[in-house]
Amino acid sequence: MRAETCPSDYALDKDSFKKVININNSTLYIVGGLYGNIESLKEINKMIENEKDKDILLIFNGDMHWFDKSADDFKKIEDMSENSQKLLGNVEKELFREGDYNGCGCSYPSYVSDDIVNRSNIIHKELKKVMDILTKYKNILSGRKKNITLEMMGQKIAITHGDEKSLSGWECSNESLERYERQNELDNWFIENDIDILASTHTCFPAAAKLKNGIVINNGAAGMPNFKGKLYGLITRISNSVNENAVYRDRINNLYAEAVPVRYNNDRFLKWFDNLWPLGSEASVSYRDRIINGTEYGIEKAVIKGFQIL
Repeated sequence: MRAETCPSDYALDKDSFKKVININNSTLYIVGGLYGNIESLKEINKMIENEKDKDILLIFNGDMHWFDKSADDFKKIEDMSENSQKLLGNVEKELFREGDYNGCGCSYPSYVSDDIVNRSNIIHKELKKVMDILTKYKNILSGRKKNITLEMMGQKIAITHGDEKSLSGWECSNESLERYERQNELDNWFIENDIDILASTHTCFPAAAKLKNGIVINNGAAGMPNFKGKLYGLITRISNSVNENAVYRDRINNLYAEAVPVRYNNDRFLKWFDNLWPLGSEASVSYRDRIINGTEYGIEKAVIKGFQIL
């Protein structure tokens, strides 16, 4: 699906970010773009166990599912993430949609090729077949919110899938955040909504910027490599303490926002992936090289403004 065909129910209520939930946790793990990678989810659960501070809230901000087109694997992802807050991504939104079907719902911008768009729609159509077997998940998924705002240690953190406007918005992408006009727009939005940090995902490549009035951080993908030669996923960690494994971080008042690697077993993931999506399949054509080699970009590409590469 292209951005110009984005359905109206993808739009976010402008006032929804002002509905604040106070939490007592001192650390957030924000996991976007898990893409059905069970090995990544196993590693994230281990990371939580290994944290010195156990007071952690785990949040999935969409696209938990993608490659997991078997009912058993889909259910494993849901079961292994029970003790968490789950938000909608475009993938989940289109899984339970009845009537007009919008493919993957990715709302790809014009610079993404038609071949990628078409393959993504086919991948999602294969995944959607799971809903015919696991029918209860239509109701489960439909009950998830598109965004939330948390107040933690006196600061407000807005979490969504795409951007502050749309479930599948691309304006927290690296390309958008590099533009001065977009940075200015977000600075005004932070003030108008009394937000300190905006955490997103969706674009499949990470981006981070510390602006005048707040931080925006997009983790890219928790379930796939994000950088050239670096075969790990990324999550966003927000806390009053630092994680020694972070690849970049910045601070706003008493909270750190960090990109932390998820060093899952890539060999096991690839074996599982190849079994479900053999060579020549749409997912294999689009993603197998990335799974093996990473992307074409280094870490510095993700850091747009502020943020120290560690």
